Amino acid sequence: MMALRLAILLAVCLAGVLAGTKQLELQPPTTYASENWEYRLSTIINPVNYNITLRPYLLESDSDAKRFTFDGEVFIEIVPTETTRTISLHSKNLTHILNEYWLKPAAGVTPTKIALTLASHNEETNIMNLTSTTDLVANTAYILHFNYTGLMQDDMYGFYRSYYTNDNNETKWLGSTQFQTNHARRAFPSFDEPRFKATFDVTLVRHRSFNSASNTRLSYSSPSTEAAYFVDVFQTTPKMSTYLLAFIISEFTIRKDDNFGVLSRPEFYGQTQYSFNVGRQILSEMSKYLNLDYYSIGNDKMDMAAIPDFSAGAMENWGLLTYRERSLLVDESATTLASRQSIAAVVAHEQAHMWFGDLVTCEWWSYTWLNEGFARFFQYFGTAFVETEWELEKQFVVDQIQAVMAMDSTNATNPLSDPNTYTPAHLSRMFNSISYNKGASVIRMIEHTMGTANFQKALQEYLVKYSFETSVPAYLFESFLAQWPQDSFSSSAEYIFYNFTTQVGYPVINAELAADGKSVAFTQKRFLLKDNDGADANLKYTVPISYTTSEEKNFNDTKPKFVLSENATTAYNVTFTNTVSWVLANIQETGYYRVNYTESNWHAIHHTLIESNWGGIHEINRAQVVDDLLNLARAGHINYTLTLDVLEYLETETNYIPWTSAFNGFSYLAIRLGTDISDFSAYIQQLTNKAYNQLGFAETATDKALDIYLRTKVLSWSCRYGNADCISSAKSYFNSLANVPKNIRSVVYCVGLREGGATEFEALYQKFKTETVATEETLLQTSFGCVKNQTLIERVFDLVISDEIRKQDKSAVLSTLYTENNENVDPVFKLVTEKYDALADAMGGYSAVATVISNIAARFTEQSQLDSLKTFNTANSAKFGTSAATLTAAETTVSENLVWAESKLGLFRTYLSGRNGSAMISAFSLLTVLMVSITTLLR
Repeated sequence: MMALRLAILLAVCLAGVLAGTKQLELQPPTTYASENWEYRLSTIINPVNYNITLRPYLLESDSDAKRFTFDGEVFIEIVPTETTRTISLHSKNLTHILNEYWLKPAAGVTPTKIALTLASHNEETNIMNLTSTTDLVANTAYILHFNYTGLMQDDMYGFYRSYYTNDNNETKWLGSTQFQTNHARRAFPSFDEPRFKATFDVTLVRHRSFNSASNTRLSYSSPSTEAAYFVDVFQTTPKMSTYLLAFIISEFTIRKDDNFGVLSRPEFYGQTQYSFNVGRQILSEMSKYLNLDYYSIGNDKMDMAAIPDFSAGAMENWGLLTYRERSLLVDESATTLASRQSIAAVVAHEQAHMWFGDLVTCEWWSYTWLNEGFARFFQYFGTAFVETEWELEKQFVVDQIQAVMAMDSTNATNPLSDPNTYTPAHLSRMFNSISYNKGASVIRMIEHTMGTANFQKALQEYLVKYSFETSVPAYLFESFLAQWPQDSFSSSAEYIFYNFTTQVGYPVINAELAADGKSVAFTQKRFLLKDNDGADANLKYTVPISYTTSEEKNFNDTKPKFVLSENATTAYNVTFTNTVSWVLANIQETGYYRVNYTESNWHAIHHTLIESNWGGIHEINRAQVVDDLLNLARAGHINYTLTLDVLEYLETETNYIPWTSAFNGFSYLAIRLGTDISDFSAYIQQLTNKAYNQLGFAETATDKALDIYLRTKVLSWSCRYGNADCISSAKSYFNSLANVPKNIRSVVYCVGLREGGATEFEALYQKFKTETVATEETLLQTSFGCVKNQTLIERVFDLVISDEIRKQDKSAVLSTLYTENNENVDPVFKLVTEKYDALADAMGGYSAVATVISNIAARFTEQSQLDSLKTFNTANSAKFGTSAATLTAAETTVSENLVWAESKLGLFRTYLSGRNGSAMISAFSLLTVLMVSITTLLR
């Protein structure tokens, strides 16, 4: 709008000059036959120590029958708390050769061995019940002894195999581990729940061509009785849970000092420098903040390893952190600033786990957030100790709080603390954005409510008190309460803590400013995106409320001014001495809630936002305004006309944080529009015009990190929605593929493929085939999905089901094929549903395919697409087993989206059409003025 007004003004000025001068873009839980309680072990036996020896077969010279298997032996010291003849523990995919036990003998005494009989082994729960002919007496130490063999599969769980191709085009195999949440049982029989903490002694038998690593330092290495093999014996670990044990057998090299190292394949040694530097710095700063030095809490070394095939982003094994290569390795010439930040953040996340997760561990996965919430919190605020220029405290709001609020406002959500957690599917659910994002968001809210210094002191005392033990939320709350000052609403502390950790969802706070501007009334209601999805709309919360007004404009004081009680039956009223034109609540979005206002209050905020420097409103609160408006309209709390009117201010916005909120909100609307995007394209071009012209394609010496990130987003959206100058510039860069500046490569690669054809794809594909930088390889393969040509869509799909894309990356590459271009939704759905068997084989099962189909269906906009989904489900759901529930849920989602579009999208389309109609009228007016001027001149 502003651009049009300027254009008209320019036309008028031009006419005057002419006349005078005479020129011219969850899965539901699986059900099992076993009862939920059957997945948990009895607590009558506690492990004390595991002594494990493993010998893997990784060589090409190993026999076919032995290759990619391992031999194992484990001695487990246990102490029963009750006299029993039954021992229950976990074992999965292990072939047991010997099961026995004996009374732990005194030194020098030969034990009497007693056989253990297998009574039962539940394949679902993995619990193996062994019986003895004699009693195991309470409070007496015994040794369990097992010999067994296991499988080194390629599914990236347990003790598994991975590979890479070296510079000589040789395939190199390695063995690595991933035990969280329930996969240690695939490497050794174990009490595989986090509450059963013990120490571990690890011995690895390896061929001389390999080296090995584990959680602790290598104690010694000696030749094996087997020719060409060595026995590596590691120091005893701290007392910890089974899922934290790790070991690697490989040909990796290590960059190290006395305490700290980074392992990688030899060819990538040069890419380990940044993580080596930042890892040491973050570990040191975290130690200072928590007043608990890492090297003094039970393990005197820290290694980080880059694994070619890795299912998770990274894993917090105590003293041996494991990562995907792209999450650890940095090449200064190719790795983007965003990737560098991501790597530092993941390092901080895993290192934070050394205290929150390893030293003090959640008692059961019901309380996963006690581990992951703090790790995600320090992922930002721990990294910020070292990388001070990235403004991570601002990024946290749009990345974490706003990102999780959509999920937490439907019936599909779950509470942070969820006692209903038993099966593997339940465990997977607990590792969702609720435990991570919401956990970190609630932790941040508590910090700002009780005060930063008090919060820090509480964490320090919590870690000391529960070192080497497991924890439940009540333990954390007790530590908070002990440091919670009286003047920070300590009487409400318990309600704040438990309302947001045991209940699902969050509230929308309605701040109703009186017509005279002398008072405001605060009330609450649970915020829900859908009216009738079964969610409980009556939940209430105890909410710490901060706010400022048009008179104060104090956006620095985040301490709450009052607490809105869950039990309040009337509004909480605040009166003002002077008249205010607006109130704005949730300063810097430190609270976990949305805010709605009266229409006049919204308009007053809008008028302030279009003033110089956005009227002094903090950029985080500008982002909050944008995010709240788009979601309040989506949920029907306000209409889109009001939302879009206030969002017109974005024509003046040039900061990353508000624009990220805007793009995230617009993404949902873009999906719902499907291929009908002509008016939306014009809208995006006009809104982003100032930011686009200010940032351009070229970086400057004064660019901050957030400027660089905003440039990437603005260019991506501008090019995607038809900015001719943007497309032309990006194509020009693509034509010099070897010289594209690293921070705009994602835009250039995508535009090159979207606007190009087979020639452009082949150029990028060949670059991918020879790429040796993990972050760049990831960027290239996720750019493949930008193609629009049917032949190329099929080619990318074939790449996904081939071995050229690693299993860990297949889902990400495939998703770009239907998210980067709305036109691709139908052809990709057709490919997936025609070749779902091949896709299931490539991705590891039909469950993964069901998720893909569900994600594609979430982008459907037509009844005919829903009909196609139903037809496929009817014909094929039996093949998907329990994952058929995902397909059925997808039908419900599509139906809900179609109903939403019918009721709400029309108003959005009308606004865009009217806006662009005004633009056409304005353009016509401009042409008229010019013609009149020329006619006058000629006369």
